[in-house]
Amino acid sequence: MTHGLLYFFLCFGIIAGRNATTDGYVYLGHNEDQFGERMLNIYNVPANKDRCAYLWFEFPGEASGDSFANEYGVSIASDQCLSREDKASGKLIYEIRTTAIQKAHSAREAVEIIGRLVEKYGYGDSGRSYLVADQKEGWIVAVVKGRHWVAQRVPDDEIATIPNYYTIGEINLKDKANFLGSKDIVKYARKRGWYDPKKDGTFNFRKAYADPGTLTDSHNLKRHALAQETFFGDFQPETFSRKPEHKFHRRHLSQLLTVPPIRNNATSLTTVFTMNPAFPPERGTVVWVGFPGQDAASQSQWTVFMRVPETCHRYPTADEAMEKHFTDTGNYRERWPQHFYWHYLYPETDIDVIPHDYTVYVPKQPRIEAERDITKPGDTFNDHFHVIADPTRDMLFAFWTQGSYETANDEHVVFSSSSDGGWTWTEPVILAGSATLADPKPVAAWQQPMLSKSGRLYLLWNQETTLKKHLCGTMCGRYSDDAGKTWSEPETVPFPIRFDVDPEDPSIPPVWCMWQRPLRFGQGQRYLAGCSRYDRKGIARVEFWQYENIDDDPEIRDIRISFFNTGEESFDASKVATDEDYLSREGKLTEEACIVMLPDKRLFAVMRTTIGHPIWSVSEDNGRHWSRPEVLREKDGGAPILQPCSPCPIYDTAGPEARSGKYALFVQDCFDFNAPTAYQNRGPMYRRDGKFVRGAHQPVWFGEPVLFSPRDTGNSFYTSCTALNGQCIMWFGDQKFYLFGKRL
Repeated sequence: MTHGLLYFFLCFGIIAGRNATTDGYVYLGHNEDQFGERMLNIYNVPANKDRCAYLWFEFPGEASGDSFANEYGVSIASDQCLSREDKASGKLIYEIRTTAIQKAHSAREAVEIIGRLVEKYGYGDSGRSYLVADQKEGWIVAVVKGRHWVAQRVPDDEIATIPNYYTIGEINLKDKANFLGSKDIVKYARKRGWYDPKKDGTFNFRKAYADPGTLTDSHNLKRHALAQETFFGDFQPETFSRKPEHKFHRRHLSQLLTVPPIRNNATSLTTVFTMNPAFPPERGTVVWVGFPGQDAASQSQWTVFMRVPETCHRYPTADEAMEKHFTDTGNYRERWPQHFYWHYLYPETDIDVIPHDYTVYVPKQPRIEAERDITKPGDTFNDHFHVIADPTRDMLFAFWTQGSYETANDEHVVFSSSSDGGWTWTEPVILAGSATLADPKPVAAWQQPMLSKSGRLYLLWNQETTLKKHLCGTMCGRYSDDAGKTWSEPETVPFPIRFDVDPEDPSIPPVWCMWQRPLRFGQGQRYLAGCSRYDRKGIARVEFWQYENIDDDPEIRDIRISFFNTGEESFDASKVATDEDYLSREGKLTEEACIVMLPDKRLFAVMRTTIGHPIWSVSEDNGRHWSRPEVLREKDGGAPILQPCSPCPIYDTAGPEARSGKYALFVQDCFDFNAPTAYQNRGPMYRRDGKFVRGAHQPVWFGEPVLFSPRDTGNSFYTSCTALNGQCIMWFGDQKFYLFGKRL
């Protein structure tokens, strides 16, 4: 039997035991590879009397391509593994995985269900290995056409890797804690002449049942070798699992699954199922999902009960999708043109997903990490996007953080300008940080640009000085007196005050970041901005910084900052009263204040949190003192607005420093209170228009959500806005990749 290159392109899997990972979670990593026309749908399947609830990644028409995670923490994916069976037959393929995920309360029970189905009805394809895991353990189940199967448990301190051949070798069915399988698995192999005890010695399932061509196929071996060398330092193809050289984190699995040849042109979906034993199964299971063309840093988080965006499925209900899984296939793109998957499968359509009026930057490097040139500037991460209007010069100045990916060692701050109202922009110039991954330097990020009244252009940023943490750094700066043509040498801005939350070691800078650009909201129109400051336990709180002397055109070293709402006064989400008590595994964080001015001259700030809602506060004295924060609601006594731990910018629609009383708030407008993490899928972005209500307790009330970005994931809006020609423009990064502007 020969199948040529079909060995190569049919999936790859990894299971890591809980004692082989840095966080004590069980991991199941998987690449689903498919040829030809394909479509991915994602459904939340509700429980009923016949099934439990589960998250379903569906490829319609495919008998063996779907992956699942259920409310009991059971996750299932599979790899094709051709067998040498050429006589037996069976009835089931697709029903094996769907029955197991609907019924199983544990990984072991799922294995037993698979085994019973194979023995009763027979498996209908050549062969397959199912990867099954829960919070306690992971298993690999090898099934053979007909009624034979065997399963082996992955030891808690080991990692198993599997391309498209069987990896289970020697078995011991008497050891029921670690092996399960057909009672006649050895007997049948002897009967078929695949195993001779005198000649072959100890029975080896892999050698007996695998199609021999799969075991020698170079593409299988190359992929398997890359994975084993990553985890173990060398390649031993006949081993089922091994202890890694050191413990690995989920991001290492995510990255490995995006590296060729493990990922290839047929890779249709990457999933890493993480099972946290510290939480109930329905909250402890988080799936990291990567779509075609995405690198590891772009993967998003999904959970069983998370509301799946409508653009992610073709039918209103999972029941209808299951009913038509095999009958309604073909011409997917023509019949469902707005489906989310096409923007990943066909990158040429990706740039126009969010309607926009201005295009500021499109990356030059390939989106796929493995295809980039690390000797050239990394530009596939573009975020913290700030644009300043200079009406005197009739120019726009843009600053943003750029790099190969978020938190990469080549993060740097760039500058570009436009002299024609934002239609065209100069080539970005790197002002701080490391240009390339080939020559990494301390990273620069979280820039704060300001324009003095004389026209001096200031740029301040967070400059990494230690290896302690990505946000741990000093403040550095430069300025330009000629609209960005030339810049002063970088200098350090002194931090005159340290607080109890800062590192005990005075040589280590505070841990802080600022994302909203400073605006003239402070006393005497001084620049003011919210700052996220992290304590020694990593809990973030919000304080406010006022830049006292920018309009005096100081040297960088002479810039003076006042700190408001800091120390014990800083905002703490644990003190916010909520309708539903929620504790994520990150604790209760408050971050990233975005400020607008009200018609009565008070300031109104909105902040993201990890409690499932944005919060708000007002200041009556230009940001020096703030009211106790509260959950942001649609109106007084109205429903609370939902939001994962994701930016929730708010802008005055007349301009950033206006006080028109009309506002635009941008939120995901959803939250899963059953999930263990508040860093949830940043799905479609909605705009809620707000209006000032004089005399109301919450001074801004919001209307119904209107879709702004239909993207199913990646809507993390670190934005800014400017008043331009009588209109307010919001400048935003689309998936932290493209940089656009849109009139509000």
